[in-house]
Amino acid sequence: MQPRYQGSTVEAIRAAVKLFGKEAATYRFTAAEKKALADLVYTYKRQGIRTSENEISRVGINFMMADYEENGENSILHKVLTALNQ
Repeated sequence: MQPRYQGSTVEAIRAAVKLFGKEAATYRFTAAEKKALADLVYTYKRQGIRTSENEISRVGINFMMADYEENGENSILHKVLTALNQ
């Protein structure tokens, strides 16, 4: 099965997340979302890959924006926001 994303998308997200984020932001997560992020950080730590909740969140945000830019109304963002507003 082919992944949905291309190597160029992965590289663009890597480059964006590699840049030091200077803008402070606060987001509210559910307890389950926060635990899932912490579990991901721990899973990668056990594999010798350093990451953080912030880094994982930035990957997700950059992926969502790339998906929206490429797919517009067919993007997951558009579909979820449309469903939330029905």
